[in-house]
Amino acid sequence: MDWRVRLRRDELRLRRIVRRLAALQGDAPETAQARQRALRALERTIASMQDLVADCLSGRTEYERSVMEYRVRVEFPLFSHIGTLTTLSRRHRDWL
Repeated sequence: MDWRVRLRRDELRLRRIVRRLAALQGDAPETAQARQRALRALERTIASMQDLVADCLSGRTEYERSVMEYRVRVEFPLFSHIGTLTTLSRRHRDWL
């Protein structure tokens, strides 16, 4: 499977998860559990996408890596943004 096809599919999955998180408001125990499940799904999807990109980057020249990293940032903005935010420590990620 082409890496762009897989990243597009995963980017759509990220958008669905973010919409689900936005819809989960309130302090009810069921809402908190649903929110935790959605956060775990978000983390798994981001990790899977990061692994795919890292795998595609391995064995490439520095120029090829920089071009591909740029394309990923431009073509998959949600992944790039959330992926960057997940590099912060958990203490600073309470925005989720």
